[in-house]
Amino acid sequence: MKKLVILPNKKTKYFKIISGIKKLGFKDIEFLSEKKINHKLIKKFDIVIFEKLQKKLQMKIHKEKIILINICKYVKHNEFVDIFIDPFFRINNKNSFNPSKGIFTPIQQDLSNYIEFKYLLNVITIMDWDSKFWKKKICFIGPKRLTNNIIYRCNKFIKKNKIQMVQFLSHCHDPQTVNLAEKNSFGFKDIRITLEKKIDLISKKVVKKKDVSFRKATIKDLKAIKPIAESSYLESRYYFDNLFSKKSVKRFYANWLKKAILGTFDSFCLLICFKKKPIGFCTLKVKKNEATIGLFSISKKYQRRGFSQSLLSFVCYELSRIKISLLRVVTQGRNYSALKAYQSNNFKISRTELWYHKWTDK
Repeated sequence: MKKLVILPNKKTKYFKIISGIKKLGFKDIEFLSEKKINHKLIKKFDIVIFEKLQKKLQMKIHKEKIILINICKYVKHNEFVDIFIDPFFRINNKNSFNPSKGIFTPIQQDLSNYIEFKYLLNVITIMDWDSKFWKKKICFIGPKRLTNNIIYRCNKFIKKNKIQMVQFLSHCHDPQTVNLAEKNSFGFKDIRITLEKKIDLISKKVVKKKDVSFRKATIKDLKAIKPIAESSYLESRYYFDNLFSKKSVKRFYANWLKKAILGTFDSFCLLICFKKKPIGFCTLKVKKNEATIGLFSISKKYQRRGFSQSLLSFVCYELSRIKISLLRVVTQGRNYSALKAYQSNNFKISRTELWYHKWTDK
């Protein structure tokens, strides 16, 4: 999609964010000063990113079904804006809201997460790796809330680029988004639950079990643990979408595990061994002082025997050694055993989202 970034006249803290968009390496993007903007010029773009823009002009742009992205201090909802971004916004007693009523709050974007920020501003992105692996042209909708204008521009993009499958991760408390997704043939596939745990001094104690040991995985371990990966994750959205073949899904997770061991996707992989034989693993991606669990699995033969808790305990211990302060993990809402294991290890739910898939070539 063609993007126009309107550079504000005054150098506020939001000006720094907006001018920094140049570093994200977008194609089909132009940067113009606020003084040069007019309705005729804007009409050739799909997305307009701004801090300040006259309300009358916003209304005209909105009627053209152009997506408006406002990066500014959030004060109140503006019906003409599709995406609000205020990285400095904090929810308090004065601006608290009832999500069941769909009351709007801005996106509190982590600007250090360049990938997520780029997906958000791009609105819809072709996923090159996914498309190559699944042998289908796949794209991802970045905003977690939908509007009529976002749907309109995304549909034009899908048709123009001959997209076969669209992935969308929705904010679960926004009724307008859920209704728009369902009306536009998006099929619900999964509940995505994010949990977090603070890593502290307690994490330096490992739960010990007889004949149990831990170590970092090497590529020589792949043969032993690959079958565990291939037989796990039956609750994932890929298994619940019949248009992905089971064979391909198994290969997807096996490839993820291999890349984690090599450090080319996740940072590394930790093993739990029983009598020196690997029976489970945990892949981790480390960024600054935070870490995220990618894949976590225990061989079916050894499940419900406390090995998950032992491995999680060791993971927290290892992360505390390299001064990681926060650990995140994402799991499926239908994966009750995983949720129970994480909550038993003092993880707290921080976010709930909904995965939707839309196939255009069924």
